[in-house]
Amino acid sequence: MTSIDLEMFTDDPTEQAALYAYWLLADDGETWEQTVAEIRGQLGLTQQQMTRVIREGAGARLPEIVCPTCGEAAVASSRTNLAELRRLGNVLCASCKAVAQEEKARQEAARTAARYRALAETFPIHHVDTPDPQQMTLFTAVALHALFGDPAVEDEGLTTPTKIWPKDRPWAPARVRVDFERRLLHADPLVMMAHPDSHHAAFVWEEDTPTGSFYLGDVSYYLLGAPSDLPERSAPVLRELNRIFREGPWPASWHNQWRDLWDELALAHASAYLDMKLGEHNLEMKQGEGTLTALADALATFTLGQVFNFIYRATKDSAAYYQRGGVNKRQAANSTVGRISASADRARANGWEIKSFARPWTLPMSAVDEVFFNKVMWQPDMMQTVSRDATPPLHAWASTSASQEADVDPWSTPERPDDRPGDPSDDEINDCIECGRQIYRDTVCEPCKLL
Repeated sequence: MTSIDLEMFTDDPTEQAALYAYWLLADDGETWEQTVAEIRGQLGLTQQQMTRVIREGAGARLPEIVCPTCGEAAVASSRTNLAELRRLGNVLCASCKAVAQEEKARQEAARTAARYRALAETFPIHHVDTPDPQQMTLFTAVALHALFGDPAVEDEGLTTPTKIWPKDRPWAPARVRVDFERRLLHADPLVMMAHPDSHHAAFVWEEDTPTGSFYLGDVSYYLLGAPSDLPERSAPVLRELNRIFREGPWPASWHNQWRDLWDELALAHASAYLDMKLGEHNLEMKQGEGTLTALADALATFTLGQVFNFIYRATKDSAAYYQRGGVNKRQAANSTVGRISASADRARANGWEIKSFARPWTLPMSAVDEVFFNKVMWQPDMMQTVSRDATPPLHAWASTSASQEADVDPWSTPERPDDRPGDPSDDEINDCIECGRQIYRDTVCEPCKLL
């Protein structure tokens, strides 16, 4: 049984009568003597008036329920609130709760500050020679330009974590985003490193000590270079890359690399379109090497827009196959790959003219796509061109006179200065063995360790 001590804040007799009736318990000490509707009817109060009287007219103290810190009796604001206080028992009062929350926030801020100090020691900022675009691979040049060309880098010199780039313009196609980030992190010569000012949750911790591992997609990077001011590092590199993209000549190695990058990006978009069209028919499949091989085979002969046509028709037929009955959704979805291959083979053998689809707005180009196809290849519409029929722009080749005057080996690679951080090993980025999340230098992510 709960006793209630009323402290009146009103002198109005009607309001006092309403409050006494409202807080009057029945003989069992658990239920109420009258309902709110009965009290209002007896005293002629409207619902709004009754609500105001309950909220402002009195304080209902509960002597049996007290704050464990200061011993202050709990105050109920309504019948519903009294029932909640009964259920919770002795809990902190509002003032003690505010003090506790302030203390918790202070401790959390102190812990976060300590973590960032530890990160600054584990991931120091390196000051080395600025990466030379002439020594980069084509992939490194394109991916680096897309990452550090983001306007946000101008303010702090830090990249936006690749996982949170906007959906209408992601950094790279979703299927290859993690792999692209890994490859850029392992670039030779090394071009970027994780910055200690990244959100502390992007790193792996043992207690409050960083392990040296971090999560791909969550961390921010800074560009290696000599200037102490990080925002100043990216501008000269981007200017030189833009000059090469715009005027040439390309580094000699790029001529053997552009087609592979073209095919890789086209395959990523075909894979994403296949997932999207299957999803529209409530079908789903796990794309393995067989699926990617079939898509790559079609892309070797047909444009990406034509392969979209094959995918559209194949997924539509797979949905109809499922609706006819006799197979489950997984079987119907898996049959799509065979339909795509069969359509491509028939069109190739018969020399059919296949209508090319345009890119849907739900499958936007990424920043990497824009840099490679627009800036590097000068390709007006990659949806309408097969990589085997594409050619680099004319300025990609050096003129004869320029080649004679240049007394350098275009294939040579300068030695890395002794103070440049060593290249990370390919084995240092792993899949978490529990949940599959990408981790740098570790095998189990922090949430899975806690579990």
